[in-house]
Amino acid sequence: MIHDPDALRPREAVLQHLLDGITEFIVLKDGKGRWLVANQAVVNTYGLQDLDFLGKTDLELLALRPEHESAYRYNIKTDEQAWAHGSALTVYKQFEINGRMNTWEVVKLPRFTPDGARDQLLIVSRNITDRVEAEAALRDNEQKYRLIAENMTDIIGTRNARGILTYLSPSLEYQLGHRPEDYVGRQPGRLIHPDDMLILQQTSPTDIGCLDVHTRPVRCRLKNSAGEYRWFEITRALTREQNTSSYQVVFACRDIHERVHYEQQLQDMAYRDPLTGVANRRQLLDSLQDLINTTPARLAVLYLDVDHFKGINDHFGHDIGDELLISLAHRLGQQTGGNDLVARIGGDEFVVVLSNTDHEKARRVADQLCTTLARPWHIKGSEYRTTSSIGMAFYPDDGQHVHTLLNRADQALFRAKNAGRACVMVYDPTMR
Repeated sequence: MIHDPDALRPREAVLQHLLDGITEFIVLKDGKGRWLVANQAVVNTYGLQDLDFLGKTDLELLALRPEHESAYRYNIKTDEQAWAHGSALTVYKQFEINGRMNTWEVVKLPRFTPDGARDQLLIVSRNITDRVEAEAALRDNEQKYRLIAENMTDIIGTRNARGILTYLSPSLEYQLGHRPEDYVGRQPGRLIHPDDMLILQQTSPTDIGCLDVHTRPVRCRLKNSAGEYRWFEITRALTREQNTSSYQVVFACRDIHERVHYEQQLQDMAYRDPLTGVANRRQLLDSLQDLINTTPARLAVLYLDVDHFKGINDHFGHDIGDELLISLAHRLGQQTGGNDLVARIGGDEFVVVLSNTDHEKARRVADQLCTTLARPWHIKGSEYRTTSSIGMAFYPDDGQHVHTLLNRADQALFRAKNAGRACVMVYDPTMR
């Protein structure tokens, strides 16, 4: 405050009153470093209420208030820096108040006389302790999150509103063999399986009016450095970019390749015959129904078995019988097309569904299968000979329902057995 305020002229009293209402520290010194003006915030902080401090230098005040020695010595040093700088200089200082370390941002503005001599030094100090502590806490949190991101096995990343990758964690190299810096700044398309791009685009969070929204996890395949695709589960959230009105997508990719592999195994167990690897009865019923529902073309259902199979098991053992069934399923697969279905429905009974066919083509395939299945079987160093009987039924001629078609193909197989086996019979109404 200005010395002897009672003697101040009214204008100076008003000015002092205004300065005392400002929370920032305000000090005015002359060219020799003597205090000319100080507002109430400075007086209270330095404990100068009972001192005649105006006209004194920092060095003289230090002797009166030694508990603030570090602050006064810092003032002296930075005052000289401001004079030497010749224009506004910003510095920072810290000292403890009531057990808490406070930080000030200090602007020192020197003024010189026309002949270049030091005239006055205006000092304005703002307490930025709260801001400094908040920034320190933010840096600490960023460091923690970065430490987590850079040491976890999941791939962590961000992309901006234009789909450009802005960050990829080092785990990208661990998981896929790619260096993060090779992909940051680019679109992620080169990493994603083409068949999975659409589902990612359809489920991507894009509503910027609803920030910090997490989407459901989505499965997709990512390509590793060897060109192979692995399954990952991707979780994404929309968040606003710091200090902007734009947004970014934060995502985490977790390797679920083994899980998908096990799920596929369970799927195979539910729909595949465990011995031969072809479709089982459940898969046959579902797939045949799907074909009936979706295709307008004819279908042929071939029902077949191994003639005298019980005798093979009884005479040579079940191990040989199992190997024979495995080989038979393999031959059926070789003789049918990629759109056809081969299924084992129990024991030595198999069903082949020929799609998009007619009577003539289907009969040729059936006759060829009958001939092929009569060729010798080479199992564990020995040769075995068998024949197979085949019954046929057609959709929609012989039935429009799954069980009707299978039943009528089975009736045709029964007729083939009665006709001497090792032959093909086509269903006709007299077989009922």
